[in-house]
Amino acid sequence: MVDVYLVTHSGRENMRSSIFKALKGLALVFSLAAGPVHADIVWHWNDGFSDEEQTLLTSWIAHTVSAVESLVAPFPFDLHIHFHRLIDRGEPVPWANTRRGPRQGVDFHVDPSFPLESFYADWTAPHELSHLLIPSLGRDSSWFAEGFASYMQYQVMRHMGEMEGADIAAAYRVRMARAQASYRLPESPLPTAAPELRRLGDYPTYYWGGAVYFLRADTALRARGQGGLSGLLREYMDCCRRREAGLAVLLQQFDELTGTSLFDELMQEFRVQPGFPAYSEALDRLETQLQSERAGMGDDLQALLDRLELQQQ
Repeated sequence: MVDVYLVTHSGRENMRSSIFKALKGLALVFSLAAGPVHADIVWHWNDGFSDEEQTLLTSWIAHTVSAVESLVAPFPFDLHIHFHRLIDRGEPVPWANTRRGPRQGVDFHVDPSFPLESFYADWTAPHELSHLLIPSLGRDSSWFAEGFASYMQYQVMRHMGEMEGADIAAAYRVRMARAQASYRLPESPLPTAAPELRRLGDYPTYYWGGAVYFLRADTALRARGQGGLSGLLREYMDCCRRREAGLAVLLQQFDELTGTSLFDELMQEFRVQPGFPAYSEALDRLETQLQSERAGMGDDLQALLDRLELQQQ
């Protein structure tokens, strides 16, 4: 049962946002209950943590995994989550990295002195868990893999109730513009420039350059009514994720599942087009699509708010 507190007109937007988050949370719970049984989370405590700290950390990861699985689909394998203590770095999650191989998972280096809300607001877990939605693609394709996780992290945070559609579009715009401004090899396509950018330690530039690939794929799929990137990933998790694959095979699988040549054509463009990849039109399109998506979800919410107001009269 969700408690709803009536507020003054000045607080209407806050109430609207709170109810919207609550409805999304209920949708997350029911979608997981109705869908396939998700894999187990296996906890590994590589350093000492108190019972209270363990409760905080497991709550954070369980909530994030639920958001990933609600957005896409249950993971088809157990998740091995390793916790390491790393304090006095000024943030709740100073470092994390995925584990590949027979046991898929993530190592999180954390400062448990931060409150749970700080962990929820941090993008690290959504980013690292998103990596596990696709196979490990190797160092040469890191721009693609990191771009995927960077694009997905805010979609996951939306399902966690931490961001709205407008927040997502604004965050993408800031980070892509910053990456474009710092792109040091204007004559080179991103896949060609990525090894040098990595050597220079300019990770955000090729991360967010790679995210443009998925921005453009997502908006194209949404425009075709195919459920966007998350809809594709839902099918991919069901049919193909249990098998390892390189980049060429992954793109072929994506195109076969969507009945298009979208992913191959985008890759060809990225490999030959010099400079930072174009993103402004696609980002404008995504912003409109997210607004429309929220408006559709908002019809039921508006009816609920109208009934609540009538009860107050």
